[in-house]
Amino acid sequence: MIFTSSPKTKNALALDLTAALIPVSIWAIYLFGARAAILMLICGGCATLLDFLIQKLVLWRRWGESISPFPFLAGVLTMLWFPVTVPLYFPLIAGGIVAVSRHLYIWFGHRIFCPSALAALVLKYLYPYEMTRFTKPFAYFDPFQIEIDPALVSAYQVKTPFDVLMKGTMYEDGALPQLYGFASGAMGAVGIACLLLGGAWLFYRKVVTWHAPLTYLVTLLALAMAFAPDEVEMTAYGFLYLLCGGIALGAVFSMNDPSAIPRTNSGRLLFGAIAAVLTFTFRKYFGVDGVLAAVLCCNLLTPLLEGLTRQSDYYRLRKKDVVFASSAPIPSPAEEITEETAEAVEETEVSPAEEPAEETTAETNVRPLEEVSEVTMLDMNDEEQSDE
Repeated sequence: MIFTSSPKTKNALALDLTAALIPVSIWAIYLFGARAAILMLICGGCATLLDFLIQKLVLWRRWGESISPFPFLAGVLTMLWFPVTVPLYFPLIAGGIVAVSRHLYIWFGHRIFCPSALAALVLKYLYPYEMTRFTKPFAYFDPFQIEIDPALVSAYQVKTPFDVLMKGTMYEDGALPQLYGFASGAMGAVGIACLLLGGAWLFYRKVVTWHAPLTYLVTLLALAMAFAPDEVEMTAYGFLYLLCGGIALGAVFSMNDPSAIPRTNSGRLLFGAIAAVLTFTFRKYFGVDGVLAAVLCCNLLTPLLEGLTRQSDYYRLRKKDVVFASSAPIPSPAEEITEETAEAVEETEVSPAEEPAEETTAETNVRPLEEVSEVTMLDMNDEEQSDE
């Protein structure tokens, strides 16, 4: 969906995104304590401040144009990809990446990358150990401690459903703890029910479309069931595959960034399918979650996907217009001549001295079709006689 730049539309979009983030954010704070809220506030505040400085000092925007709620929302969304045990300076780095990436465009208003996905992936590759220390729910840590003692983290560290599933075995607690949000993992990736609630709100408000997320989930489900291990039940494995890791978080938010996905519906279908294939490839052959990497790779393909599908969507819309136009009544030739000549007389500007000629021309032009044809034939005969 393409959003206009009117303040009303931007404010409405910001409110809808806030409403979608509230359930999963509250659930993350409930599971992991006040430290989760501190991490979100630091990242959102840092992203907002740096974005304001970039727009004011680098882009020379006005004061009213420099203040936006979207950097804060992107910062909160970024921290949902993180475990609660990360140091407090991680959100500062992530906020800086979000602020800078929001102003990196590649083609006709398309951002190069989704800001929240880029920030989370960069820190995952820079600090793989700190970004994979997941603790069990309700293990609350000091919210203001810059770095948590590694021994304390190890005492509460547990395996996530993704770790269990990647070893070819089923998660022993089943799908309900993952669906309700009582499993271990990233702060925002464990609350599947809250994510689905936020996604339903965005879809109800027509902020997002179903094309990319649904194609992504269906393709992943088909691939997981097709390549399920022999010792597990295929259907159960497929649904558990969708519930583990960051698939739900990526499908709801990262797949629906309007400035980083194709604007055409056909392009979004391809976007979701390619992202699903890449996610499955990263998981199966590299042992990583792969959602963020797949989204960023597809962000680079967005101009190509939109260019390939724009022509097909255009011709499909034109076909609908032609069918609609063919069902309208066709006016008679006399009515066509009358309307065309009347419009020509209204648009033509003449001097006062030429007013009588205009009246004569108008009267001549509005004659019925038979009279117009006779006058035209007489004029042609006169011209032929004069030439002889």
